[in-house]
Amino acid sequence: MNVNAMRYLISESVLMLGRRKGSNIISIVIMGLSLLILVVFLLVTLNISRIIEATREEHRVYVYLEDGLAQNVSQAIQLRLLGSEGIEEVIFISKEEALARFREALGENRDILEALEENPLPDEYRVKLRPELIRSDFMGRMASEIEGWDGVEEVRYGRRWLERGETLVRGFYIVDLCIGAIIFLSVIFVISNTVRLMVISRRKAIDVMKLVGATNAYIQVPFIMEGALQGIFAALLAVGLLVLIYLFGTRYLSGLVFLDPGAVVGFIVFCALLGALGSFTAMRRFLKM
Repeated sequence: MNVNAMRYLISESVLMLGRRKGSNIISIVIMGLSLLILVVFLLVTLNISRIIEATREEHRVYVYLEDGLAQNVSQAIQLRLLGSEGIEEVIFISKEEALARFREALGENRDILEALEENPLPDEYRVKLRPELIRSDFMGRMASEIEGWDGVEEVRYGRRWLERGETLVRGFYIVDLCIGAIIFLSVIFVISNTVRLMVISRRKAIDVMKLVGATNAYIQVPFIMEGALQGIFAALLAVGLLVLIYLFGTRYLSGLVFLDPGAVVGFIVFCALLGALGSFTAMRRFLKM
């Protein structure tokens, strides 16, 4: 296919969009609203995932030391912790600092601490793990190992809350995947059938083109490109509406994140391919390919 033929096919696909503005606009709006449901779902999933990851990153392991432990032994434990697998940061919290924080957390009820004759809180190390290792199985093994060290009285990492959280997160992702699959398949069905109906409505024009001797490529390519353009315009409509929804949401929910530019471009390309595929499958019926 030469350059002139390609130019003709491109111009013809653009002209086809302009010849039936009303029906094309209706098709693009239908497709765009269907895609809006999908991108809103993706945006909600993205933000919930970010919240889950942020909550996970705030999780800490608390290593409580034996009372009256010598400084050199305490420092040896700190160095040993820093050399352990998956540990990013180790912060020492003295018993005095821990009591001061506890008193501040009590607020107006801090007076109940005045009855204490001595500080009952131990020195501790607050340990931060790499996010991908904040799992109940790994942290359980690590806690059991550290508790066997000399000078360590107890290790806590919120085992029950972590296990319950992991169960909830797994359940969320399973439900989210099922809902996403349903929405995705529904969107594909709506878009492909909308494009197919547009092709079917021009059956007479296709028959005339076949009678005058047009090849399958000259008949098919403009329709495929038209379907791709419809997919692009529908995607742009959905993304534009999503931006408005996002800007409205940021007025009430701080910290919302938007889709990455690469994801937006990939979404537009996907919609173009989907529109082209819808036209291609519909054309097969008339051209008997």
